[in-house]
Amino acid sequence: MNDPLASLVKQIDDTIHTASGKYPGGRRLGSFIIMPDAPGLADQLRGMAKNDSLRHVNLCIGAAPPRYEVNPTADVTVVIYTPGRPGRNVVQANFALRECQFDESTSDAIIAALANVLPK
Repeated sequence: MNDPLASLVKQIDDTIHTASGKYPGGRRLGSFIIMPDAPGLADQLRGMAKNDSLRHVNLCIGAAPPRYEVNPTADVTVVIYTPGRPGRNVVQANFALRECQFDESTSDAIIAALANVLPK
């Protein structure tokens, strides 16, 4: 995982952690990152989860289910849904990017879109 993407994962975790105590009913908010399998990836993701003390981001390896609306031609797809029960979520933002398009301003836009769906 490259540095800008790793930084985004940490920002997502921190943003969700800040909002998690405000979610009605005390339900736990979470997110997930799905990456295609590659040699050494599992160890890399375990290390990242431990080193960054991720609390609300699950790091997954495999193909995303079709209902997740992941762009098959993008290097990175970020889909932001309204919190709630699976199947009842509404897509609020969808970022489909090539790795070369991924920068700090893109991360800022993703975090802003995430903050818009979380409890204030």
